[in-house]
Amino acid sequence: MPSVTTILSVIAKPTLINWAANMSADYFKSQIEPGKSYDEIQLNTIWKDAKSAHYKKKVETGDIGSFVHQWVEDYIKGKKPAPPVNDQLRESTEQFMEWQKKHKVKFLASEQVVYSKEYNYCGTLDFICTIGGRLVLGDLKTSSGIYNEYWLQTAAYRQARSEEFVEEKYVGQAIIRIGRDGSFEFVESDDYDTHISGFLAALKLHGVLDTLKNNAINS
Repeated sequence: MPSVTTILSVIAKPTLINWAANMSADYFKSQIEPGKSYDEIQLNTIWKDAKSAHYKKKVETGDIGSFVHQWVEDYIKGKKPAPPVNDQLRESTEQFMEWQKKHKVKFLASEQVVYSKEYNYCGTLDFICTIGGRLVLGDLKTSSGIYNEYWLQTAAYRQARSEEFVEEKYVGQAIIRIGRDGSFEFVESDDYDTHISGFLAALKLHGVLDTLKNNAINS
């Protein structure tokens, strides 16, 4: 069965395309000096490195994001991870802990696998918590911003979770964003109907594309 993230991959992400193009352009600009001549090998090397500049940047920032994500995940699970030594990482984790204390957040579950029997998809939600006594389901992100597909993702998790645990009455979905630059952001939404309709539209499109792919293979 398809996962929530696989289903949402049908949504175009123009921001990422622009970011990758900018990474390549910036690298090329940094390597070319006005008035300087370059031979074929030098130009070819610059060209190759420019093509992979976005990937190298993604790996670099991805390492930071992965560490922060794992640290917060361990903290939510009660493992009491040691404070990071790196200044950037420590700043991110400290902001997270300050937010939890200020808003009296109580985490109830982490990394929970969900399955929707009604729509036949699966996924893994990041956390379930109460904020001021209100039950909220959410996801932890280490991106540079909060994007619309995040709300479709959490709505899908909420749908599946609610099917299995009907007694859980969620009042909203939440995104915790811990930026790779040390920034911290928490956003909550209660517009579940809009978000789940968007996810189901993506699910339908995913199914159509999958059918077309299988028909092409079998023809």
